[in-house]
Parts: sequence; structure tokens; C-alpha cells
Amino acid sequence: MDELTQSLEAFGPWDWACVVVNLLVAIIGIYALKCWRNLPGKSPTPTTMVSDALIGLCAGLLSFGILFGVVTQLVAQSFSTHFGIAQAHLFTAAFCGQLAAAGAMLGMSGIAPRSLDWAPSVETEEPKSAASPFRQALAGFSVPRVLLGLLAIFALGLAATMAWKGFHVAWEQLFLRGWTGQPPADEPQEIVDAVLKTDVDTWRFLTIALAVTIGAPIMEELAFRGMIYPGLRRLGAASDRYGRWLAIILTGALFSAAHMSPSAALPLFAFGAFMCLVRDRYGLLTCMAIHCSFNAWNLVWLKLAPNASTL
Repeated sequence: MDELTQSLEAFGPWDWACVVVNLLVAIIGIYALKCWRNLPGKSPTPTTMVSDALIGLCAGLLSFGILFGVVTQLVAQSFSTHFGIAQAHLFTAAFCGQLAAAGAMLGMSGIAPRSLDWAPSVETEEPKSAASPFRQALAGFSVPRVLLGLLAIFALGLAATMAWKGFHVAWEQLFLRGWTGQPPADEPQEIVDAVLKTDVDTWRFLTIALAVTIGAPIMEELAFRGMIYPGLRRLGAASDRYGRWLAIILTGALFSAAHMSPSAALPLFAFGAFMCLVRDRYGLLTCMAIHCSFNAWNLVWLKLAPNASTL
């Protein structure tokens, strides 16, 4: 409580604006979730072959889990000097790693087209298109749909954050009474500290913005919603009732674990799981647009209201 009181005392006008605006969009997001639930359509059994599902699953995991890190390290080392590696160079390296991973997944989709799932898979009242999966994803893209998904994400994110905060406080109290082990530190992700320490009017901030709002969303959506989720879903297709939801839960858990942030694990899980539903209904391009918009929104508030956005 003392930490919360100190944080509130440090609030400025932009911090209060951040709180008010984010609460408003989260409340509107509750209505968006209701609209989402009432949308027509059902999810058919996936038609992708098991071999394509396995190729996509492996390509997504290897590109995100290995290739991204290897290329990032190699590029970062090329910038290394006697004084180490500058922060801007680290994010430049990360952006290069993101592009390499995305390129590898797109390249694999050229070899095995069904390993990357672009198109919506939910049957709706809209007429089916005979176009390519990418064109179907493009046809499923629209600004209102991006806005609907984004608002729903805000509502889910606030609910998950509040649940984590309450759980963490209860865990701390039990620890102080000697009933449980020490809870993990409730600290923001490392990227948050980098954003807070970087001035907007520098090229270093540009490298952060590129990596956060373009590189990461494209790479992560290609990997998790484009390859990993469809692969898991196809492998679980033997269970018509539970296969899809098991794939959604596993994808959300993998997405959360990949960010290695205990304090954001629950919100990241909610984000990763819900984005699978977005991919099913509207396609992968809509997922990318929502992810880019969400990251850009948080990036702006981190600079305008650092106290509130890291509370």
C-alpha cells in the first residue's frame, strides 16, 4: 500500500489521463466482447494435412525460438566495441532478428503453402472466396474489425492485470506470515525500462519503435497465430469438442512464456489466446494490425505517463 501511495503522489496530468482513458476503453471493450460473442459463425474442422501442420509448427517454433535469437546475437556482436553494445544497436539487432525470423517463415510457406495459415477459418454468413488464403485474409481485414478486436483486448488485459495484482498482493501477505514462498517480483518487462530511459527525439527511440510496433507484431503473429496455433489445432482435430480450445490455451501459454515476464504472464496469456479467435474469424492480417496498434498504444502511454503505465 505504501508503494501504491507513493506512486499516486508522483502522478501528473498525463498519468491521470492515462488511467481515465484506459479505463474508458476497457469499459467499452466489455461491450466489444459482448458484440464478439454474438457474432455469427462456427469453426469447421481444419482441412490442413497433418504433415503441413507439423511443418508449420516446427517452422514457427524454430524461427521464433532459435533463428530470431541467433540473428539478433550475430548482428549485435557486429556492433560490439570496447565499451560494449549501445542500446540502439541492440534494438537494431532485434529488428534484424525479427525480419530474419519472419522471412524464414514466409520462405517456408512458399515451399509448403499450407504450413502458414493466413485465411479466416470460421464459417460466417459472408460469401466464401475462391481467392488465395492471403487474399481471403485481406478481404477479412477492415478498420472496424481491428477496432473491435483491439477494444476486446483492452478489456481482457485490464481484467487479467487486476487478477494478477490481487493474486500477487495475497501471495505477498501469505509470504509475510510465513505460509508460502516468496512471490516473483512484480516488475515490468525489460523493454519497458528501455523505453522509459530513451528520449523520443533520438534515433535510438526510432529503433525501439520499429522493433516494438512493426518487427515484433509481424514476427510473433506469423509464428504463433500463423503457424503454431494452426499446427496445434490440426493435431488436436481428432477431438472436435476440445481440440480447438486446447490449441488456443497452449498457444496462449507459449506466447506468455516466450515473453519471460512473470508480472505480465496472465495478461499475455489472455492476449495470446484471444488473438487465436481473431485469426479464426478475420485472418492473420487483422491479427497483425491489432498487435501493432496495441504495442503502439502502450508505447505512447509509456512516454506520456510513465508512472501510471508502469503501475
